[in-house]
Amino acid sequence: MHTKTPATLESKIERLVHEHLVEQQRLVMVAVERAFSVLDPAPSVATQRRGTRVRRSSGAVTDLAERLLEAVQACPGETITVIASRVGEKPRALHRPMMRLKHEGLVRSVDEHPG
Repeated sequence: MHTKTPATLESKIERLVHEHLVEQQRLVMVAVERAFSVLDPAPSVATQRRGTRVRRSSGAVTDLAERLLEAVQACPGETITVIASRVGEKPRALHRPMMRLKHEGLVRSVDEHPG
């Protein structure tokens, strides 16, 4: 019976592990290439957002501006975030109505002086 030296066994084990790792790497690359080949390119964030935006009519902006004015009068000096929660809208939705109220001189920002 022929016994193998530890150095020979170590060499064979290292070669076997190396061959296994190389094969696993090849299989991973094939799987990744296959996965990316079936995917459609993802739409950009701007494209995704465009479809969800709804522009309010002039009448809707006017109605919202009236509600906004009441909320501002009830809580003068309060932040738009707090006022938005009182009106039941997101702060971003109040931009146009707030600009209309400022333009009409009905409201002003804290740092603005009456003109």
